Amino acid sequence: MGAKGRKNDPPEREIDLHGLPPEQALHRLAQEIHATRVRGGRRLRVITGRGWGNPTQKPVLRGRVEAWLRGPEGNRAGVRGLTVVAKGGALDLEFG
Repeated sequence: MGAKGRKNDPPEREIDLHGLPPEQALHRLAQEIHATRVRGGRRLRVITGRGWGNPTQKPVLRGRVEAWLRGPEGNRAGVRGLTVVAKGGALDLEFG
């Protein structure tokens, strides 16, 4: 199967961050990215939720996680692609 077929395959691993404070979520995300890459994984689904379940009814976690992944931290962690899925409640990551 070529590289294009891989994009349609489900991620090998998944982490659910919704409900966590942003700093704790980012720490757990970094650990899971590392663990996924060590195991040879090329894709990871990150569940953040859409953000409507918090007291202010404003998304917080998703934006922080996406900014981290698209920034220098995500680049250093090996993130080479990011796709929003699950109606905005999750992100599929690809590693280089």
